[in-house]
Amino acid sequence: GVWGNGCTMYPSGVMSKTFGARSCPNEFQDRRLDWLIDEAHTQGMQGHAYFEKGIKLDHNSPIFNVAVENNWFVPGVDRTYAGIDHNVLDVQNPAVSSFYEKILTEFVTRYPEIDAVQWDDYVGYHSDVAGGVDRTAALTSFVQRMRTGMKQANPNVSFDVCHHNPYWGARYFAADWANWGADRAFIQAYNDANFRDEVSYVENYDGIAISDTQLHRMSEILNNPNIKSVLIFPMSGDPETAARRVSATVRGR
Repeated sequence: GVWGNGCTMYPSGVMSKTFGARSCPNEFQDRRLDWLIDEAHTQGMQGHAYFEKGIKLDHNSPIFNVAVENNWFVPGVDRTYAGIDHNVLDVQNPAVSSFYEKILTEFVTRYPEIDAVQWDDYVGYHSDVAGGVDRTAALTSFVQRMRTGMKQANPNVSFDVCHHNPYWGARYFAADWANWGADRAFIQAYNDANFRDEVSYVENYDGIAISDTQLHRMSEILNNPNIKSVLIFPMSGDPETAARRVSATVRGR
């Protein structure tokens, strides 16, 4: 995770110049991402940077008050996820779109060996906060501009999305991500009740995303030759334990 709640997790010149704060409050050491990427490549692995929360902010964001004062949010509160109220940034606001484009360009320039960046369903406008406004075209244009700027700065980085299936994304989140120009797309299948319906979409894209509460699905996933890859999201908030459980599940299947 390199981004979340409207700020970077690494020291950022763009953050500092725009808001006077070099990053989110966190315990990252300045060189931690460099070390992580180097170690991943030494082990024959890729390093993927997760831009969590996308264009959504909660009240704990260090830029929340600035966003309110400058009318950066669309009307309404996003309550897609229980217990978390999010305000959603208006990507048609030039200040917002410029900030995101600069952040992404800065990141792939500062960390030129990163293999991929990934955006998720937090890049979207849930229908409950749409206010009767169709923001699909604006969101598509915004993401395409981010991708273009990123590729100009570092053409070797893969621009990935992990989102709802293309029907749900476009219908309920104004996220027509099939037209975003993503290099790779992974389908979120966190709703286990609809798992098999989601697989029909997954087979046409680059992989599936499940949570660590769905490890009982691993045999089904790994035995399906049409599922190219699987991402595991640690709902528990404990990625090390989740990784051990995944390893044990795969070995024991």
